[in-house]
Amino acid sequence: MPRVSVREGFLRSRADQLADHLRGSIARGEIVEPLPNIRDWSARLGVGRGTLEQAIKILDREGLLRVQPRRGIQLSSGAVSAPRTPRTRLGRWLFYGRDFPDLSVLMEIFAAVAERFQFHDIQLSIERCDAARLRAIHAKGENPGEMLMLVSLPVEFARLFADFHRSALVVGMPSPGVRLPYVSIDVDAAFRHAVAMLARRGFTKVVMVITEPTRALTEAGFEKLCAETEPAVRGELVRMPIELHEQADAARRFAARITGRLGIIAVYSIPATVLISALLQRGIAVPRQVEVVAINTTRQAVRVVPTPVYYPYPVEAFAKTVARAATQYFERGRLPPLRKLIPLEVVQP
Repeated sequence: MPRVSVREGFLRSRADQLADHLRGSIARGEIVEPLPNIRDWSARLGVGRGTLEQAIKILDREGLLRVQPRRGIQLSSGAVSAPRTPRTRLGRWLFYGRDFPDLSVLMEIFAAVAERFQFHDIQLSIERCDAARLRAIHAKGENPGEMLMLVSLPVEFARLFADFHRSALVVGMPSPGVRLPYVSIDVDAAFRHAVAMLARRGFTKVVMVITEPTRALTEAGFEKLCAETEPAVRGELVRMPIELHEQADAARRFAARITGRLGIIAVYSIPATVLISALLQRGIAVPRQVEVVAINTTRQAVRVVPTPVYYPYPVEAFAKTVARAATQYFERGRLPPLRKLIPLEVVQP
């Protein structure tokens, strides 16, 4: 899977980012001959063929790869004999690719972390992993030149890395039985606040909309939270697909079922834009009849009129916390015993 490294600037072309990943892989000896053809290689990397072809042209100009008619792609002799020194001071953002099909909404977070890392001469890589890739990373063991950021991994993989007690930082709440340092967003407090706010505004039913892979919430848990609110409201949990085009279809079906007044809480990665657009297309008055509140969202995901009440992801606070942990790791050889919950602040347009 491709690893996107950040050097001079974060927002570079995908071909430049891929060339950087391949350049580092060649230096570490991870790419060996025979090299696959363009179709197979692009499928393995999870990128388009055009992007891979552009990246290969960059490395061809640099003398690391040779592209020869009818003979395919080969490593140059200089690349094979080059010293393979490992990169140092690397922060690796690992996430399970199936749960994050679209990274565009996370670019603001990546850029903030990368900027703070660069200040401390730490590189950032972002790695979309499948099960085999996660197992392979674990099998290599801990590396003093690398800090791992484990982002919302499924339970089996979170527990797999439970023995990385020196270098692994969990982003989100750790799975049961996993005793690793973590930094998480205090979404539970935001849930309680949002439900109470909707109750005060006269809504007697509140629906929380989440994606299907979300593991933090249960129907019973949300119903209990709503029942304990003053005044009490009826709560319902609705799961939608994670793919954006499927979300739009699901949002339209959801809007078609709405009668009466309803409070809706959209939790990342459900964009409020998708829900509000579906409601308006249905002729539902927003926010008079139905009010949408977005939690743990990026500002990109609430760019819609009317703008909803929202709790933005605390980008700067998160980046600052992670960067501080990374600098301590590279200075001392182990992460601090971090147990950090970052609060969310409500924005009412």
